[in-house]
Amino acid sequence: MAALGEAQSSTHVDSMRMAARRHIDQKGVYAVHRLTMQDGSQVLEYASSGGVVFAVSWKTQYKPNVAALLGSSYPSYAVAVRAQGQRGGIQRHFLHEGSDLVVKSHAHLNVFSGVAYRRSLLPAGLRPDQIE
Repeated sequence: MAALGEAQSSTHVDSMRMAARRHIDQKGVYAVHRLTMQDGSQVLEYASSGGVVFAVSWKTQYKPNVAALLGSSYPSYAVAVRAQGQRGGIQRHFLHEGSDLVVKSHAHLNVFSGVAYRRSLLPAGLRPDQIE
C-alpha cells in the first residue's frame, strides 16, 4: 500500500488489491489518488510532487487496515490507541496529535472515516483542514 511517508508508486497496486477504480487529481504541488471501491468506499492518498505520500484519508463501510495506511508511522499510532483504550467504554472518535503524526478517526453504524497526515511532509501552503 502507498503508506504514509512512503513512495506513491504503489497506488496502482493498491487499486488492484482493493478492486477499486483509481482517479488522480493534480492539485498543483501535490496529487490526490482517489481509490473508489464498488460499495462506494473511498481511500484517498495524497502525494507530494516529490512522490511521497504525506496524507491519507478514508470513508469506508468496513474498518480499514490502518497499519497498511500508516506504514512506518503505525507504531506511534498504536501506542496512542492503547492509551486511549485505557479509558474504557465504546470509543467512536479518536484523535492523536503527536509531534509529527496526526490521526483523526470516527466510526458510527458501519461507516469508518478518518484522516492521517505527517506535519513534516505537508507541502508548503497546504493547511491540514484542506485534506478531505
